[in-house]
Amino acid sequence: MTNREPSIRIIVRADDMGMTHASNVAIARCFEEGILTCAGIQAVAPWAEEACALGSAHPDWCLGAHLCALGEWQGYRWRPVLPYSAVPSLVDEHGFLRRTPEEFYAGNPDYRELEREFRAQAELLIKWGIDIGYVDTHYLDGMEHHPQITEVSLKIAAELGVPRSGHAGEQWMGMIYGTEPDQKEDTYAEILENLAPGTYISLHHLLIDAPDSHVLLHTEVANQMPGGVGTHRIAEFATLTSPRIRAIVERRGIELLSYRDLGTER
Repeated sequence: MTNREPSIRIIVRADDMGMTHASNVAIARCFEEGILTCAGIQAVAPWAEEACALGSAHPDWCLGAHLCALGEWQGYRWRPVLPYSAVPSLVDEHGFLRRTPEEFYAGNPDYRELEREFRAQAELLIKWGIDIGYVDTHYLDGMEHHPQITEVSLKIAAELGVPRSGHAGEQWMGMIYGTEPDQKEDTYAEILENLAPGTYISLHHLLIDAPDSHVLLHTEVANQMPGGVGTHRIAEFATLTSPRIRAIVERRGIELLSYRDLGTER
């Protein structure tokens, strides 16, 4: 038996599939032309059914349930999968999902309702033909003073028998989401060049250059990025499909993993 050299392994995850047609196209192209290995679908989003149709046509893609209790865009509101009368603590007076984490928590969410809604979202993706490969949550991660969010999502993942992203032994890489668009590729290249052996998750938000990509505006002023959120996500798409980035991955012998690959190791 020989000892294996320590390796660098990366799960390259995209969030927000189903958010717009442009996000679906960007993610599909990053699966086919770039280094993307996983993508999470928002069942509550208007283009989720198209996302599932794409996923059903590409069973080799690892697609997750991007469990969603927020619809953060101005003028582009989303409703829960369940009737909004069944989850009153998760919606506003018009039946729309809350727009910010602050609104969500100010509404005193009933976590039993959240669990039912998250389960319904996963079930809808399965009904639409998705073999769910992992679970994560949209926008509410990192709220340490509200551990119920993590507890609910871990429970859903356990029921499905899949990993909960961020809780599967991987460590976080540096993000380029907030990096200036014209610096994203250089920054990501530097991150890849300096990675030590280990298993990492690299998180991304992707759009192609399309009209709807340039009208997305966060409700939270702090997240209204200079140049527009679309410009940033378009630059991330360009980074993940860059031949330079692919060349670094190949030269360094970086192994690109999905959560399905992690599952086969257990």
